[in-house]
Amino acid sequence: MTGSEPKEFALVGVAMKRLVSGEQTEGQFCLFENRSGGQTKTPIHVHADDDETVYVIEGQLIAVVNGEARTLSPGESIFLKRGVPHQLMNPGNQPVRYILIGTPSVFQRFLAEAGRELQQGEMVGPPTAADIERLKAVAPRFGITLLPDWPPRE
Repeated sequence: MTGSEPKEFALVGVAMKRLVSGEQTEGQFCLFENRSGGQTKTPIHVHADDDETVYVIEGQLIAVVNGEARTLSPGESIFLKRGVPHQLMNPGNQPVRYILIGTPSVFQRFLAEAGRELQQGEMVGPPTAADIERLKAVAPRFGITLLPDWPPRE
């Protein structure tokens, strides 16, 4: 894989389409367009080796940073600094579309192992037990610590 062709992945119920790969930027960053149809949330987690920047294109996304929630609307962004616990959520039933930039491009490699590649036209559903176990197993190898309370207890 050269890393230049667009690929789409599923992770925690979110479709993530790679637009710019780490290979294209010499590892400086990777850029994804993410889509959630609703009822999604990432685990509360901390990155040790990379930062994330999120820019909302459509819908509303809730970013919880250090325990404080902030609703992001179209045109708004947030910088998620490494070492700071955070979570992204779309708790409603409305779609949200946002750009995610990982700096450096650690997130791309993490996603390739923790997520799964989508086939053309495939829809993303809720994460399965196997998806969650894969995420938990892969995260530490990429400097990502998953904090308690995820997945939510039913």
